[in-house]
Amino acid sequence: MKINQLILISAIVMLFASCSEISNVQHITSPDNSIELEFMLSEAGRVAYIVNYKEQKVIDTSYLGFSFIDAMPLDHNFKILKTNQVTVDYTWELPWGEQVEVRNHYNELMVNLQETDAPNRLMNITFRVFDDGIGFRYDFPLQQNLSELKIAEENTEFNLTNDYTAYWIPGDWDIYEHLYNTTKLSKINAISKRNHPNLNSTYIPVNAVNTPVTMKADNGLYLSFHEAALIDYSGMTLGVDTLNLKLKSVLVGSDNTEYKVKRELPFTSPWRTIQIADRAGDLIESKMILNLNEPNKIGDVSWFKPMK
Repeated sequence: MKINQLILISAIVMLFASCSEISNVQHITSPDNSIELEFMLSEAGRVAYIVNYKEQKVIDTSYLGFSFIDAMPLDHNFKILKTNQVTVDYTWELPWGEQVEVRNHYNELMVNLQETDAPNRLMNITFRVFDDGIGFRYDFPLQQNLSELKIAEENTEFNLTNDYTAYWIPGDWDIYEHLYNTTKLSKINAISKRNHPNLNSTYIPVNAVNTPVTMKADNGLYLSFHEAALIDYSGMTLGVDTLNLKLKSVLVGSDNTEYKVKRELPFTSPWRTIQIADRAGDLIESKMILNLNEPNKIGDVSWFKPMK
């Protein structure tokens, strides 16, 4: 009897230990199960995610966070307060375009986070996983002792698993009128595009690319990195770590201010998007970024007549 009780107690202890361990790891898949996103906290409380496509890892452990002006970085010592998963599936009508009806179908994971150390700031991250990619964004809710943030940099990572062929233009803070380059990710050199002879103004502060940037793997898989719902926030370029095959957000700044973004709470960031496709044409046909953008807020637009 005592042996059975000991076994039972041991099993309960193992169960609680297991639950404690997996509470910092969350899984969510696309509606067709082709894409799996794994969210996790490291031992240091750092926020990270992994993306698999058809059981192939396409984004390895990538960390998320922020650095600020006049405040400590918000990138470690997190704990999970709550998580929530929902499935959304509905159809809406485009006022004009190539098709009338657009389906918006995704599985969503929201993670509510808090610092374990003072000042115990709150931050939420929402992931939406579609059949053709993922989007995620940060949310800063109303909270005590924090009313405004001056963001020095958003430290969003995309840790790639292959030396993809990349189609890119440099992360120029002034213009988009560069010719596209085709190189391996490890060979991207945006700095060499400074002072382009055919452009009046360029400012390329670091080795970064503008979005959308599209990449192709040797097995024919396509990835495209961009953003959606860019409202009251700085545009994002992607700094390139050619040695470690990693992209990291570099927000567009200004010579007039130290910070990249200044916002009062509450606010949400733009969506960071990764489109995943077996064919290049699937990227064009995707409605994921359209679905992540804000709905029409101007009402009836029947008076508008698109023309060439």
